[in-house]
Amino acid sequence: MTVSTSLISYDDALHRFLATRGTYRGGLSNHGPMATEALDHMGAAEWIDPFVAAYEPRLEPRTPPPERGGDWRGLLDEFLPDLVGSAAAGAGHCLLRTAHAVRGIERAEAQGHVPAVRVDELRTSLVRWRADTGLPAPSALTGDRSIADWSDSLAPLATFDAVPGLLTASLSLAAEQSGFVDAVASLRRSDDPHDTLDRLATRALEGYLANDDGLARFTLLHGVTVPTMARVLVDHLDEAAQRRLEAAVAGFVAAAAVAFDRRIDAPDGPLPPVRPDAARRAGASLDDHTIKFTDACLGLAERTGSDLPLRAAELQIQLTT
Repeated sequence: MTVSTSLISYDDALHRFLATRGTYRGGLSNHGPMATEALDHMGAAEWIDPFVAAYEPRLEPRTPPPERGGDWRGLLDEFLPDLVGSAAAGAGHCLLRTAHAVRGIERAEAQGHVPAVRVDELRTSLVRWRADTGLPAPSALTGDRSIADWSDSLAPLATFDAVPGLLTASLSLAAEQSGFVDAVASLRRSDDPHDTLDRLATRALEGYLANDDGLARFTLLHGVTVPTMARVLVDHLDEAAQRRLEAAVAGFVAAAAVAFDRRIDAPDGPLPPVRPDAARRAGASLDDHTIKFTDACLGLAERTGSDLPLRAAELQIQLTT
């Protein structure tokens, strides 16, 4: 498929997605607002129109909220600090939708004007987050373990098989294991919370690449996108809330690793080579998770200087194209 121009913008897509429910087909999360923001952020906005056309029919309609706009920073100040401890709510999708909304607003503000629909999307995402609960997690990371030692400490908790169905069941089972919260808290945090979150994303990325099981990869993909997008929220929090966010995200990554990173079927062969135009090719996949994962990997590669995230994005694009 070739596309030359976008027929609708990110803001147009938000208007349409605000007229749909936050979940569909018995609990699957509506990724439409997130994926379209990621396309806009990556400079692949020409794929917004075909993505919306392909994705919207699966969603359930609702009466859209009245357009309100308003003070987006005031919304964050009022609600975000109380929500970050539930970073794993809805398998991380509540955080993800909020963070994508914030990033879209910040980009618009830098250009001099924030459309009301972007604030309405933020308000909707915060309301959804408030209605959900996360996984058990410590209030802060207080240990001295490196990320590698931390990962090793989680391995003994993997004493069960993943539960068929929604990811939330298996993640909850992982978090219910004896000693889970203490194990999560044992990770050594960095002075900069952005760095802690990047280390957690990299840990999940390594798990994504080390597993050949589709469900494991799918879950650990979220272990990359959640900490990556949590970075967007860090600068809108005071230090205490930042520490809660780090710990809750660590809990999400830990639960994903315990439940799914068993590395029983290690993939064969070398990783795919890095190719240009990953954003465009991810958009062409029309796959919501591939789009969001590629966006996360591009940022992680730029910040860390590693090509491993780019190779992971290539693999995901290959798997869904």
